[in-house]
Amino acid sequence: MPKRRPPKRPPPQRPAARQTAALPFELAVAPGLADLALNELRALARRARLPALETTPRDDAIAVAWPGDPVELHALRTVQSVARVWRFDVPRPKALLDNTAVRTLVDGLKTVVESARPARFEGLRLSAAGSGSAVMRRLAEALAAGVGLPLSDDDGDLVVRVRRGADGAWEVLARTTPRPLSVRAWRVCDRPGGIDAALAAALVRLAGVRAGDRVANPMLGGGTLLIERALAGPAACLHGVDTDPAALVCAERNAAAAGVAERMVLAPGDATLAIDPTAGVDAEADGAAGDGGPRRRYDLVLVDPPWGDAVGDHVANAALYETLLRVAAAQTVTAGHLLLVTHEVRLAERLLGDHPAWGVRHARRVWQGGHRPLCVVLERLPGG
Repeated sequence: MPKRRPPKRPPPQRPAARQTAALPFELAVAPGLADLALNELRALARRARLPALETTPRDDAIAVAWPGDPVELHALRTVQSVARVWRFDVPRPKALLDNTAVRTLVDGLKTVVESARPARFEGLRLSAAGSGSAVMRRLAEALAAGVGLPLSDDDGDLVVRVRRGADGAWEVLARTTPRPLSVRAWRVCDRPGGIDAALAAALVRLAGVRAGDRVANPMLGGGTLLIERALAGPAACLHGVDTDPAALVCAERNAAAAGVAERMVLAPGDATLAIDPTAGVDAEADGAAGDGGPRRRYDLVLVDPPWGDAVGDHVANAALYETLLRVAAAQTVTAGHLLLVTHEVRLAERLLGDHPAWGVRHARRVWQGGHRPLCVVLERLPGG
């Protein structure tokens, strides 16, 4: 008697994707960088296979209904900070003391605290117009007690803001991390006049991130530009030079903390003479040695020269910038690029107005710490 075959089992069904209700967030950005931050946000959503985002960009912020895990937003590198938003259709902030509103906020803040782990919040700080009023004080005390954190007006890192929306409703925002995202954990060493890390991350994307690029960073400083380029994607090489030994030590410490030190070559060097820390070592990367000097040719040069503010002086910068552009041109391939970040706006505009070696591909002004630097992507012209 033939054996009966067991019935075929139906193929296993993949579990349906978990649907997460979209929650409102606000991403703070440096004015002048909202488009770059929005591009990064959309790329993050695509990688997470999320539906199309509902966004409202402003010059200094992006409102977004985020349908994924809120922790994913902490991966953004071009934004200053991320805040969860609650909206209340009430006429006056006193209505926020209602039990239902307080409970909603406390539950939401507890989720923020939990989502930030292993980072820990140490205290709650309320920021609002009239923050010293009796109403705002009672609200701050109620939220701090509900979350189980001390109320700290000066250095509380769970920053809660109360503001009136454009439509008259009241909004409460809470930063989702103890420190702004722009304050990198890898920055264990600071240098005077250092560039903001979120600004650096945005600008290296503006200049282009290509895996085959040979990248140089003269006037390295603390290494922020080169480190953010390393974190943005692979490169054929990442070289940095500085005349100051203390700057090189600082950059090495930061690169090690960021986990990219092994991908970099950092060395003493005067950018007014050469931008290559290993001149003549790699024959394949070398071009013609017209004057017997350094021969390496780069695809991308990143430079944040002295602004004449915290570092350098305006008088010396005229000769410095002119020399830097000439030396960088000698070591950059045709159609290669140079990213220049400077507050010497008039000087840069004068030098670049009709430069024989560099053409302006993109230029914009951004805000950084009370300054409004000019950020320019230059393209190496043939000849010159």
